[in-house]
Amino acid sequence: MPVLTNTTPELPLNKNDWPMVSIIVPACNEARHIETAIKSRLALDYPNLEIIAINDRSTDHTGEILDSLAQEDHRLKVIHIDQLPDGWLGKVHALHQGVKQASGQWYLFTDADVYFKPSVLRQAIAYVIQHQLNHLVCIPEVRARGLWLNVAIRAFFLAFCINARLATVNNDNSKAAAGVGAFNLVEAEMFRRTPGFEWLRMEPVDDYGLGVMLRQAGSRTHMLNAMSEITVPWYETLHEMFRGVEKNSFGPSANYSWPRLIMMALLITASALAPIIALAAGLVTHNMILLGIFILFIATLLFFARVNYHEGNGGIWAYLCLPAGFFLLETMLLRSAWLCTRNNGIDWRGTHYTESQLKAGQRVRF
Repeated sequence: MPVLTNTTPELPLNKNDWPMVSIIVPACNEARHIETAIKSRLALDYPNLEIIAINDRSTDHTGEILDSLAQEDHRLKVIHIDQLPDGWLGKVHALHQGVKQASGQWYLFTDADVYFKPSVLRQAIAYVIQHQLNHLVCIPEVRARGLWLNVAIRAFFLAFCINARLATVNNDNSKAAAGVGAFNLVEAEMFRRTPGFEWLRMEPVDDYGLGVMLRQAGSRTHMLNAMSEITVPWYETLHEMFRGVEKNSFGPSANYSWPRLIMMALLITASALAPIIALAAGLVTHNMILLGIFILFIATLLFFARVNYHEGNGGIWAYLCLPAGFFLLETMLLRSAWLCTRNNGIDWRGTHYTESQLKAGQRVRF
């Protein structure tokens, strides 16, 4: 995957030479991160931007923090949402309201707990202009504490990359879509060619769903590694990750179908056990091919550990324990399906969404 800082030309910082960018930030109960994260956006060296923060029914101090920041910097506009209309997921509705207030030639959709380095937006806009794109997805560095949380996150992202065929996204002939909540940069003109967020109103995987919608409208999309420029503390604990993926696992991965989910669980189990079986069988039978497969597997994990190493991400062990991560991922999927079936839907941010509502509004299917 290309790296943002290695592919971007330096362009002059003349405000008139840069398109207006509207940074759209939905926030629900984000008091822990919102002040520092918004300040990182206000510190961007991009000369022509506005920030639209949507306080979506927060019950903590998110709204007050945003209002205080807006008084200090006129580039920040705050929208307060008190009620959620029927038939909408909260975050998607917040994004919809943000777009209605945006005046930029480009929209940057980004979550409330994402931290930017000052040059990232300038680099991203230079890249989309240079490559004549309509949509740019930037992959952040995910900060996580603890070995097993890092293992689970790596298993999750690997499964997502495989299912979404993300390796082919930058190919102009590819139909593969891409999207992450940390950084979805979209040309406003292209967005207006789509059905908009109304089409995604009941889609829990809204960030990737945005990419699907844009691809269907003919978008030229690229995805870049921006781990040196963008960071996000995705989940604080493994328990928090289990809770977080409840809403967006059963539908996209199995289309709310138990037979399909069981087949996927068996496939995950086979993938996790394959290197261990290869090692055991190779040692028992003295089969050098099987032992070679195991050694190649370990070498691949060590390579990725070296390439993606940074302090606190679990290091080499987070990759060597990846087979166990697949079992954690499988447990998350089964738990999500069981809860959805037991509760006839999902409970999220204080609202219950029935399984029939979710099926009717589903746009993302792997």
